[in-house]
Amino acid sequence: MKKTKHIASFLSGAVTALALAACLTTALAASGKVSYNFANVSVEGTRKITAGQDIVAANGQKIPGSILYTDAAGGKTNYLPIRTISELLGVEVGYDSGTKTILLGKQPAAAPERKPASGVPMNAKLGDKALIASRGGTLLPDSDPTAYQGPEKVFIDKNGGRRAEWKVGNEECLSDLSAKETLLATLVNGDYPKNSKGESYGSVLLSEYVGYWPDLEHMAEYPPEGRPEGYIRDEELQKGGAALRGLSEEACPHEYTIPLYDSEGKVIGEYKGGCQGHLDTTGMTMEEVRAALERGEGQRLGR
Repeated sequence: MKKTKHIASFLSGAVTALALAACLTTALAASGKVSYNFANVSVEGTRKITAGQDIVAANGQKIPGSILYTDAAGGKTNYLPIRTISELLGVEVGYDSGTKTILLGKQPAAAPERKPASGVPMNAKLGDKALIASRGGTLLPDSDPTAYQGPEKVFIDKNGGRRAEWKVGNEECLSDLSAKETLLATLVNGDYPKNSKGESYGSVLLSEYVGYWPDLEHMAEYPPEGRPEGYIRDEELQKGGAALRGLSEEACPHEYTIPLYDSEGKVIGEYKGGCQGHLDTTGMTMEEVRAALERGEGQRLGR
């Protein structure tokens, strides 16, 4: 018969609880009567603990061989030193001080520490993968070093752009928006609303939180430039700006118009964009031109 089977029946029989005798006295004495070394203990017919006698622990300390607790109603419970009983029954015993857990029997081996793949940042910022996938995003392997921008894990959104995973559905990425609550109220279950054609519409300021750029981009009214409120399509905006790119200041009309839509995608007017200036490259080296463009001094798309 295996030793491990003995302890199960032992626990369910005369001894109803196992505890370290040295830790038990104060708690029991507070609510009832405590007696020490009251019982003999036999294992398979052989006496191992004798009533009236202390036992010696592994550290040389003398401790009671048994404790009898009698409650106010006269109910009695025997408590025995757990290490002594575990040794008698051939069951390993241990103690995890971190979790304050007594460990009986063989414990599973600790899982090996997982280290990130070479090139993958430690403590990388990941995101809600199920939510990202539900928004049309394409996930990249966590073990792929090219899937990170600094400590941030990225994914490919439904429009082909690279975005940080952790920002999707996380309001922390909107902490700098003064109109955060107003903007969030325009969403439906955290996603852009859809029109009858299935097109998404809303503010691009929420694109990191939602996880993609809306089909119809909301543009607020801008009286100084005569822009009414409505929605535009980004591809039309990019096309309008591209038509002015590369033109000289003399040849450039400096403005372009694209359709302005309502949330249903119906044209309700025009949206005006501009080139926002030109870069005079006369007498400049290529390095100087490149630096000027990086500073935003050259021709840019206007909104």
